[in-house]
Amino acid sequence: MTKRAQGEKKAASKATAQKAGGKTARGRKTTTKASAGALTREKQAAIYDRAMRAFNSGDFAAARKLLEQAAKGPSPEIAHAARMHRSACERRLSRETVSVNSPEERYTYAIALMNQRRLPEAREQLERALAAGPDQDHVHYALALCYGLEGDLASAARHLREAIKLDPRNRTVARNDPDFAPFASAPEIENLLHPERISPD
Repeated sequence: MTKRAQGEKKAASKATAQKAGGKTARGRKTTTKASAGALTREKQAAIYDRAMRAFNSGDFAAARKLLEQAAKGPSPEIAHAARMHRSACERRLSRETVSVNSPEERYTYAIALMNQRRLPEAREQLERALAAGPDQDHVHYALALCYGLEGDLASAARHLREAIKLDPRNRTVARNDPDFAPFASAPEIENLLHPERISPD
């Protein structure tokens, strides 16, 4: 075999090897893509639908698991919605695990609920705390604020009046409390905060 023929044979062998290698590389790449795309948009949507059915039925533990799967899918819109609802599931589940027994624990928990503007839940905890002892001025004060934020000014005034009766310093505290500001100008509340302004008739 001549040197030229040997050179041509080597070149052909190299080209064949490169071609084969290219196929192998592409084959591996294709396999990787197929693996990464195992959760299709359609499957992601189906999982999300199942998750929302569980969420709406109150099974937040099952919904959270499904939403975690849906959040990993290819559709960014579904993934975003899944993450949002997963957070909601976690909040709901955390509520179920909260254990409060003593009046002070109920009061502390109620304040946290009020800060989240979960007012009906906060009011329930405060009413239960008050049932254990009606002379708790700080509980009356918190109830006045809670009812006021809910728009029940008559109940807010009733509890604020009791809080001030039990400890007159609550009047000054309420005057300077920014949480009272949205309804402090209502006549029934203002009369308690500023009795000096009441015109004698």
